[in-house]
Amino acid sequence: MTNSLPTPSFLVDESALAAQVDSFQEAMATYWPTGIVSYSVKTNALPWIVSWMARQSVWAEVVSDHEYELALALGHRPERIIFNGPAKSREVMLEALSAGALVNLDSHREVRWVAEYARAHPAHDVAVGVRVNWDVDGDCPGATASGADGLRFGFHVETDLWNVIDTLSGAGVRIAGLHLHVTSLKREISVYKSAARTVRRILLERSLMLDYIDIGGGFFGGADPRFPTPHQYLRAIREELTDPNSPVDPSRTRLIIEPGSALVAVALEFHTSVLDTKRVPGGRIVVTDGSRTNIDPFFRKTSYRFRIESAGPPSAEHQIICGFTCLDNDRLMALDAAPYLSEGDRIIYEAVGSYTMCFTPLFINLFPATYVRREDGRILVAREPWSLPQYLAKDDWTAT
Repeated sequence: MTNSLPTPSFLVDESALAAQVDSFQEAMATYWPTGIVSYSVKTNALPWIVSWMARQSVWAEVVSDHEYELALALGHRPERIIFNGPAKSREVMLEALSAGALVNLDSHREVRWVAEYARAHPAHDVAVGVRVNWDVDGDCPGATASGADGLRFGFHVETDLWNVIDTLSGAGVRIAGLHLHVTSLKREISVYKSAARTVRRILLERSLMLDYIDIGGGFFGGADPRFPTPHQYLRAIREELTDPNSPVDPSRTRLIIEPGSALVAVALEFHTSVLDTKRVPGGRIVVTDGSRTNIDPFFRKTSYRFRIESAGPPSAEHQIICGFTCLDNDRLMALDAAPYLSEGDRIIYEAVGSYTMCFTPLFINLFPATYVRREDGRILVAREPWSLPQYLAKDDWTAT
């Protein structure tokens, strides 16, 4: 039973995780049968999740040397890894490229390194993708967090992109893919249509024969009628990319998507227990063994999905739920219509799988345990809580 789990702890619901993966894989099979669903490892790099994705035939999308090596260690074959990001090292990037990974370039030094490598290996089919930057705000005003300031990643279609393509082509490098990614504030379809139109523009201007188009992530995942479904996203992307005037051939060019939050967010819970309560003027302070640092590391959220396990009577008293840290602003929420909370009661936060575990700091307490509820109901330990040996493992405090 999950109410017997030690707290604080994260819980992965395998059934919910599988449902999210299935929804995107089914949509891809419907609208782009040769397409690829990959998992954005940075969203939640828990080894159990990364390994589980490999077993579900979900590719790994990584953005650093560390993530590339992690994906390999956890069962992803190089040819089923998409290597993005602007800070790859030369050594690991070229190793990945030689091993068959899909490498999308996102910095001028990467362009230089690949061009040098291609000139040194003229007999090799050196093929890469290029990250594209474009005026999303011009197409979809107010849809992105960057707004009129523009995106920071990729080579812009109005400035660097064409020189990058020329440099690579001149060195004998084949442009195998285009990578476009942006997350809209409201998970809107419009930004994906904008990305697809940008791909069409590039292909019409340069007549590139692409192996793949990587449309990135940023999708909504879950059951909420306010947001698009995987089928609606993929249908819109397909329609835009295969417009009658488009040179894209779905039988030749694969579509790649990179959902992260859309796959894992709803599949994770964070379980906490009440440690203490104090009465203050105007209400009660309720101290728990979880913290805002665990599920809202940027302290931006204004509400949470949660449930309470308590035998306390209904109460209209103002109860301020706080974390274990010594930060006065470690206050998660205020309850005015909830059970009267007491020591040992539980608060379980739902849908906290996205950018939470990976941002949980080693602040005051160490990493909490993570459990998995398998589809058959069994509970297993995916990560033991960290203790002093893990914290001290790479330190040397005896050096003089």
